[in-house]
Amino acid sequence: MLVLGEFVDPDDAAVPLFGSLGFPSLDEPEDVVPATTRRRVFAGYAGWGAGQLESELGREDWIIEPAQNDDAFTEAPDDLWAEVLRRKGGIYEVVARIPDDPSVN
Repeated sequence: MLVLGEFVDPDDAAVPLFGSLGFPSLDEPEDVVPATTRRRVFAGYAGWGAGQLESELGREDWIIEPAQNDDAFTEAPDDLWAEVLRRKGGIYEVVARIPDDPSVN
């Protein structure tokens, strides 16, 4: 389980990510938990082996687009990938419109 928070003061995050997002310390008593405007709990985690992500990035295996705070708190997670591709623009906006099953197009 991971808890992601949007912190009122980003310096309060035990593990800062970007902007005001980060992971809170789960060791703190409940009455001293830093103020967050939003939280989301994620069940499960997928990670990489040592050097794996760097290798994949070096081969340009990933489409890179800067994240926005609202991405982590979207009410429509199934639509997030297409939304981010549209935000990236160019050819990626076209890719965002490809149906899940191109044979039905």
